[in-house]
Amino acid sequence: MAQTNERLDRLVLEVRRSAEQRERGYRAQALKLFPWVCARCARTFDHANLALLEVHHKNSNHDDNPSDGSNWELLCTYCHEN
Repeated sequence: MAQTNERLDRLVLEVRRSAEQRERGYRAQALKLFPWVCARCARTFDHANLALLEVHHKNSNHDDNPSDGSNWELLCTYCHEN
């Protein structure tokens, strides 16, 4: 039983790390490609509040990350929740 739990813990950790790395990669690209403005409410961002600006995948597929950013838009955390 303990081995099963350890395996599951390792698997969950690996999946989380992979998702975090993937997100950092496309987020960094999106922040270089697009102005730091929410695409819905037009709120502007700077380095002080940039953590509140998120990348939204237009087609909801988080693995669809074209280098031209055509599947992304930047949304503030509040607009992204809706």
